[in-house]
Amino acid sequence: MSFQNMLSVTPTELQNEITEMDKFLKSLRPLKFKRTVDKRKINYVSPVYGVSYAILPLSSESSQHFGWYYLYDKENKKWYRKTDYFEATIAEIAKTAPQTAKHIFNAINECTTCKGSPCSAISYMYDGNQKLSCYGRIVLGVYQSDFNHAQEFFRQLNKLVQFA
Repeated sequence: MSFQNMLSVTPTELQNEITEMDKFLKSLRPLKFKRTVDKRKINYVSPVYGVSYAILPLSSESSQHFGWYYLYDKENKKWYRKTDYFEATIAEIAKTAPQTAKHIFNAINECTTCKGSPCSAISYMYDGNQKLSCYGRIVLGVYQSDFNHAQEFFRQLNKLVQFA
């Protein structure tokens, strides 16, 4: 499915938010997000930094989520992550927008019953609180405020990786 086809079947109130987010993500350097679209989601991947972002506009509970994905090293037969700038990014956001940082931290997809072997939960700390996150995923709604929070996250992440 193409991006335009996905937009055409997306609820009208989300079309503008998705279009703005698409322009924003594609403009970020050095993150260099690449977009793909399938039957149920719009996915963006920054392969250099191992971070992904997805919008699922058509499900009964529309959402957006992001995090650092796992890669498999065939030679060593181990799963690993390239990087994980979550805590550093949240700390940067907290300097100017503490409510946004708190909202994103509270949106962590917490580990309940792990299906992975070994467990794939990632421990994150913010403001004295700790959460275990399945696969290190952050799950937000599709409200304008959540799109704004996601944009702020990627804006700060992009700044971090520019100087890393």
